[in-house]
Amino acid sequence: MATILVKNLPEDLLKELKRLKIELGCRTWAELLAKLVESEATILLREEKLEEMRSGVRDYLKLRRVVSTRWTGRPSTLEEIKRSRRHEKG
Repeated sequence: MATILVKNLPEDLLKELKRLKIELGCRTWAELLAKLVESEATILLREEKLEEMRSGVRDYLKLRRVVSTRWTGRPSTLEEIKRSRRHEKG
């Protein structure tokens, strides 16, 4: 069986890999690697990350509402280009 040597692994990444190894019930690093490769499309997220993503989506939607209510007239790409060019000259 071949051996893999990994150098200069950041500490936070090593902690995350150790956590995954325990959560997935892997006894060896090889088992963990095999499970990660097999799961290729599966993304494991912690609850904090999910909450950060939810918060980001909520903030984006709030911003969209604010921009939409303050927008004057019908949105036009041409007008926005002209407005941005006037801003650049000033």
